[in-house]
Amino acid sequence: MSDQEERIPLTFAEIYRCAHAAGTGAFPPFELQRGLDSLRDWIDREVDIVEETGWDLAPTVLRGRYVRLRGRRDLLKNLTTLARRPEDGPAVLVGKGGAGKSALAATLAEQVRSWDRQVWWVSAADPTEFFMDLAEVARSVCGSPSDVQSIVKGAADAPDRLWRLLEDAPRGWLLVLDNADDPWTLAAAGSSAGVQNGLGWARASRRGLVVVTSRQTDPRMWEAARIFPVDDLNVADAAQVLRDLAPEAGTEAEALALARRLGGLPLALHLAGTYLNSEIAQRHNFTEYARALDGATGTIVARATKISLDGLAINGVPQARKVLRLASYYSPTSIPTRILSMAGLEEALAGLRGVGLIQQTRQAITLHPTLTDTTRADLEEPEFWRKAVAHLVGELGRLRSDLPDHWPEYRLLAQHLLALLDTTADHGDRHHLALLANATADMARALSRSGASRTAGAMCRAAMARCAALGEEHPAMLHTRHQLAWIVADGGDFAQAEAIYHDVLRIRIRVLGPSHPDTLDSRHEFAWIATCLGRWAEAERRYRDALRDRLIHQGPDAEGTLTTRHELSYAIVRQDRLSEALHAFRDVLRDRQRVLGENHPQTLQTQHALAWITAKQGRWAEAEAMYRRLLDLRRVLETDHPHVLLTRHELAWTIARQGRRAEAESLYRYVLQGRSRVLGHDHPDTETTQHAFNELLQGRIVDAVHLA
Repeated sequence: MSDQEERIPLTFAEIYRCAHAAGTGAFPPFELQRGLDSLRDWIDREVDIVEETGWDLAPTVLRGRYVRLRGRRDLLKNLTTLARRPEDGPAVLVGKGGAGKSALAATLAEQVRSWDRQVWWVSAADPTEFFMDLAEVARSVCGSPSDVQSIVKGAADAPDRLWRLLEDAPRGWLLVLDNADDPWTLAAAGSSAGVQNGLGWARASRRGLVVVTSRQTDPRMWEAARIFPVDDLNVADAAQVLRDLAPEAGTEAEALALARRLGGLPLALHLAGTYLNSEIAQRHNFTEYARALDGATGTIVARATKISLDGLAINGVPQARKVLRLASYYSPTSIPTRILSMAGLEEALAGLRGVGLIQQTRQAITLHPTLTDTTRADLEEPEFWRKAVAHLVGELGRLRSDLPDHWPEYRLLAQHLLALLDTTADHGDRHHLALLANATADMARALSRSGASRTAGAMCRAAMARCAALGEEHPAMLHTRHQLAWIVADGGDFAQAEAIYHDVLRIRIRVLGPSHPDTLDSRHEFAWIATCLGRWAEAERRYRDALRDRLIHQGPDAEGTLTTRHELSYAIVRQDRLSEALHAFRDVLRDRQRVLGENHPQTLQTQHALAWITAKQGRWAEAEAMYRRLLDLRRVLETDHPHVLLTRHELAWTIARQGRRAEAESLYRYVLQGRSRVLGHDHPDTETTQHAFNELLQGRIVDAVHLA
């Protein structure tokens, strides 16, 4: 492994599971030392041993000081029985927010762990985080990089990939899909929402049980699952919860009275008991707390939250209220603390954690979804929403969408951008709507470059709907539509993409002028879409017009200028002017290496074009070497990334031209499988590989057609 390759972070337990999964028959007993030496060499070469992170456990708020689960004995017994016979699953725990569904699932998880089974806890509150968490599940059972990346991107075959791994897991398991309040999150391509046909993410298995928690109580969503309603606790059990949490706060009778006042809602009981047992409690017993509830307004959770925040303020932590309000506008899970920046943040987080309002890891916090909804509902002024937008946009501003190292950060922040878009109707003003629309375009560019074009397109459409008040001529809306056009083209619908590009260009010329940087981008892409449709002479004219103004207004070393030069060269080569194009591409490569660097994705793009021209000139062995070097340079991308698959497709072509038919067939088959998974069976690129493969089987070779 070279120094540039990413090492695999594994715990000792994961190393053991991977070795076990490889099979016990790999080395005969008399070759034990050879096996140990090979394992040690692999660890030294490719693995960084890390500490157990505990990511697969329940949320930390459910793993704090042990409190016995009350009032759920029968439910827990039935779930435990099902966990021992998981083929009768999956299980769905349904109930209103704060009813204790997650706490029940966490108790089951601890019991299953005691059986020496693997437990994973996945948040289904947001699709982006959902896919990332499921990718970690795949990685923990020794899924391949291709498996992991397919799941991260939500590819059509991703659920089947995960379930093949789960069915082959070396030991039994429990998979909790928490907060699946939108049943469509659990759907796969061709499956229904929720758990209706056993084709989505939640399925029955003999190897382990899937447990879903959801506020969606419609039984039609869960027809292929066992439904377990989770209701409020009865008064006696609710009172016992209070006494478990705050044993010194009063008598049994006082606890019963407060339990009635709280309605038996487990979340409210948790907030009340944790507060009364904290160092900042101003209401020292159950009776005083009940009086404080009577003096507050709103839902019972809102009143309990106010009492806790008032207590923190009296104890010198008034900023805790501001932090909670700011955090409530993001997605509830995995909120990076760096986007909550304000004076006294650490003290505020410690206070909120101490009264049970948040759970915290080293770099992020999580809120209960009901608490998020409650806090948002109490905020009529847009101040905190605007701050949340500004903080997130600032964080995105330090990232670059063209750098693969930054793509994981974009994916982590995507859920919070969507949450802000969802609340624009109540708080959006033109300035902040524009910030969100521009941020969405940047986010979509990063997601699509990382291979997650479907998610990118959904985000663009969400921004266009939520920010429609800006009007179609606003630069930020045009920015979003421009990015959507690229995503549509990447999906193979060139005609629709050209219509979007043309409309955006028309408006930009009229509103911004023909030489504005945004207009120049539109002119460039309008030329590019002509190449996609095979109109090469028209594309060349458009590129030359755009290049003339880029050189005047942006300069020869601007990234946009270099891009237009690259794609102009491609339009030339597609008109069979190979020698002219070869010199042009070499000039672009020299300048891109100087300005962008040797390994920049756009530099590699030009190297790719040179490899293709070399092949077109019939220099097959030389082209093959160039393609193999390109694959080595693109090692930073996942194996199923569209650029990698394109490189392999064209490599197969050069191999076939050199008479190595069997090798070419094998490589075409590999590319076909990858493109089918990532792009779909009906995508033009998939169909291109299918055609080349079929023709090769008949003894005919199809020359590769390379798009810029």
